[in-house]
Amino acid sequence: MSDWHTRSFWLSRRAYQPGPRLDGDQTADVVIIGAGFTGLWTAIQLKEADPAAEVIVVERDIAGYGASGRNGGFAMTMVGRNVHDLVRKVGAARAKATHLAMRQTLADIESFCAAEGIDADITRPGVLTVSNGPEQDVRIRQDLAAAARLGLDDFRPLSARECQDLVASDRLRMGHFECDSLLVDPAALAWGLRRSAERRGVRVFERTAVDGVAEVRGRGVQARTPFGTVRADRALIATNAYAHAIPALRRFIFTIYAYIIVTEPLTPAQWQRVGWERRMGVEDKRIYPHFHRPTPDGRILWGGRDAPFSAEGPNPRRESSPRIFRRLEETFRWTFPQLHDVAIDRGWAGPVCGTINCFASAGFLGRSERLAYALGYAGHGVGPSHLVGRIARDLLLGTGSELLDLPMVSKRPVPLPPGPLRGGMLGLAERVLQRADDQGSDASPMTRLALRILQ
Repeated sequence: MSDWHTRSFWLSRRAYQPGPRLDGDQTADVVIIGAGFTGLWTAIQLKEADPAAEVIVVERDIAGYGASGRNGGFAMTMVGRNVHDLVRKVGAARAKATHLAMRQTLADIESFCAAEGIDADITRPGVLTVSNGPEQDVRIRQDLAAAARLGLDDFRPLSARECQDLVASDRLRMGHFECDSLLVDPAALAWGLRRSAERRGVRVFERTAVDGVAEVRGRGVQARTPFGTVRADRALIATNAYAHAIPALRRFIFTIYAYIIVTEPLTPAQWQRVGWERRMGVEDKRIYPHFHRPTPDGRILWGGRDAPFSAEGPNPRRESSPRIFRRLEETFRWTFPQLHDVAIDRGWAGPVCGTINCFASAGFLGRSERLAYALGYAGHGVGPSHLVGRIARDLLLGTGSELLDLPMVSKRPVPLPPGPLRGGMLGLAERVLQRADDQGSDASPMTRLALRILQ
């Protein structure tokens, strides 16, 4: 794709030279389809576990072209919708193990990038989760209660005043602060991971679409492209929302679009008006949350609010909606009226792969355990993709580990209804929940029903 640099602010920040296309038939022990975070972390961890393994990564566009290069750059401990949701769905013991695994994976990301010299503007300022409505107060209290139940020491309750001392907005009613959260330049991270994979002997082929991947009885798997076929013992599908093209995966994933705007760089005087000296990431507690953060060059990135469902899967025509960009700017102005003189510079969108229970999912298609998949982060994949990469490594190598007890594997994805019923159900749920967010209430019977559908 010649226009990849236009797809997000992050993809436009730095120069990048795409790698070669596939040229003729190739063989490998493992072929990975998709050069986003999941595919690249898996490739790296496969080579670290078995340096002799032949690993090939095939990418339709460029590394980080999809969600990995278009997100807000938050690497958080979140798995599921929040810690309260995680406890409710998997129980206290497994929820605590998952949270601790995520804390470790964030530390591993930070140390790996430092050791590899990956310049992805990584900072550890923490994440501030806030309420700006009574229904969101309840969700803050639920998270704090769940964290206390698990004995977690990294969730600090904050009053309205304490929140506003961190970020100057009188819309903030209460919140909690979590130290274990990174901010990154996600495109730079993806490109750095590609180089790290190649240094370990991984062959990465970009601008190479895979037309089909299938098991060949007694001969492993084949990934077919217009430029040749990759034959391997095992394969990993790590294409996230683009896995919509595979019926066996489309049964339990769906695509929504996340929208983001970014301001022009703020002056020192404008930053003084808004505070934010710690430069942490911020999320609110809407059903479809807002997320915002400072960028390395002094802008404010503002995303979330609307998350339109795409029945046909990823579709570039859905990446530019003036109405949604206007609604994002509306909530930015509502939150920070003191920044009336700060202009919005640009906006973009990207496809998000979701599951009904909001967990990423990793496993095998078929009983032969040759064709694996790992996907479905529901918009919070920057951190969990590293952990899921370790899980995918253990699945592909047939290595038993405690990681396979985490909900990404043990909590099976919920299948969606087929045909028009699927689109009708998800489209209705989106409209009802968006209305609940806009009205600041989740008490209506339709809202409760929609929340039950998505839980």
